Amino acid sequence: MAAPEIEISKDGLKLSYQRYLADSTAGFMVILAVLFVISKGYPLPFFGHSLESLLKLSDTVQLFIFLFIFLLATPIGLLIHQLSWFMFGWFEIVPIKLLFKTDRNMYNPIFLTKQLFNYDDLDKFFKINSENKDDTGEIYSEYRIYKEYSLMFFPEYSVEHICGLLFFVRNTAFLSLVSLLSVLHVMLWDASVNFSIPIPFALLASTILFSLLYSLIEIFRCLKTLSTVYLLCVAKGITNEEGDSPRDLIKKIHAAYFDQTNGSEN
Repeated sequence: MAAPEIEISKDGLKLSYQRYLADSTAGFMVILAVLFVISKGYPLPFFGHSLESLLKLSDTVQLFIFLFIFLLATPIGLLIHQLSWFMFGWFEIVPIKLLFKTDRNMYNPIFLTKQLFNYDDLDKFFKINSENKDDTGEIYSEYRIYKEYSLMFFPEYSVEHICGLLFFVRNTAFLSLVSLLSVLHVMLWDASVNFSIPIPFALLASTILFSLLYSLIEIFRCLKTLSTVYLLCVAKGITNEEGDSPRDLIKKIHAAYFDQTNGSEN
């Protein structure tokens, strides 16, 4: 059984590195950014300079407040995690459709990665470019089904260890976008603040960069998952000539790997 991602014991709260990257890190980034802005005397969007009064409190009160804020890092990160999914979740689907459907004669930025996973074999087996496949995310939907199944029954072959990194990159893209909107808001509504022009462009570039990185990591997970399912089928001589649905193919895999084992034990 996998170790719990969050564990409370007499020694304190233990958080797995995946949960730390996916949730807590985003909360800490927000807290540090807010503290930095307040310490520099810059106004916060919608709050203005109202939070600067925290710096005038006694050291004891400040310590208590900062400890309370520290404990809020994970809940804040969880909220950012969900918001980033609503904002950037479509970055998982569109690149997979575009890059897998790209004509062979056109430049493909993941060409070498596709070669690494023997994409031609995957294409033939899963009929990725079949005329029966539409452009509404069917490939992505099938991949998600295979991913959940392989994670449940073949976790040793999965790449879920990079999930924390995937969510961290997505959260960073979301925070970069929020920061960009915040800077633009302050620049438009507070004439006393004079941000240098490169700051908005740097935040915009950061948003684009992390969004693309998020898409590339998801493409890697997709290719790895399809490759794992393909190899599991090849090892047991399972074919997919008729273009079985993920449900039917999973039934074949499960029967080949588990039903026979159970039968031999009995």
